[in-house]
Amino acid sequence: MTQSWVEPFYRKQFEWMNQSLDMKDAYNKLALEVKEQVGKPFSEMLDIGAGRGDLAKSLAESGVKMTTLELVPELVEFAKERSNGLVTSHCGDFYTFELPDTFDVVSYFDGFGIGTDEDQLLLLHRIYKWMKEDGCALIDIYQPRYWQQVAGREMTVDAAHRVYHYDEQGHRMLDSWWKADHPEEKVTQSLRCYSLEEISGLCEQAGLTIVGIFPGGAMDFEEWRYQECVPLHECLSYRVKVKKIE
Repeated sequence: MTQSWVEPFYRKQFEWMNQSLDMKDAYNKLALEVKEQVGKPFSEMLDIGAGRGDLAKSLAESGVKMTTLELVPELVEFAKERSNGLVTSHCGDFYTFELPDTFDVVSYFDGFGIGTDEDQLLLLHRIYKWMKEDGCALIDIYQPRYWQQVAGREMTVDAAHRVYHYDEQGHRMLDSWWKADHPEEKVTQSLRCYSLEEISGLCEQAGLTIVGIFPGGAMDFEEWRYQECVPLHECLSYRVKVKKIE
């Protein structure tokens, strides 16, 4: 089930970040990356936890029939206003929302790990149900070693302050945001981090097998620059491509 912190966190994050930045080139690049990782032509894709809908819009403009599922109403409305009618956008909880269709590709980027292991397993079962028999899913997984190492790091993002912590017992990254003039409004994201072995086991329980692994990037806080691709044991998250076990 969705945790109580989820909607307030993503609503505040949306409110505090600069929404006027032109990110079109970055999302067009990500759309090409997604197509490369899928590895074959596809026509229908479901993106859950779709946020502002930027990736969905880029893929839709390239000819993919896009459907999104996002919890926060403000984000859904923002996405609808900018999608030019190319994307079918649903507002709802992906643990309970019913979708009648199946898709060539299901994606969940930058957010897997919200609840307990049981919650993640339930979500993987739902992803299995949304995938066509020959389809695949792309899922971003937070890598525990990175988050252990950056615990305590603080920064400023647009209108908000931000600090990372790591829950060693729960294996969770904690990402807290607040405004200097309203510290009482602090909101915190809490995501379960998984080693490759752990997420592989969880996927197998849901009838899925990992067929591709794509390490992501990492922030170099000493040089204050983002490295787009680093080794698996150094990245902040890695993407797995999963298919149904035959």
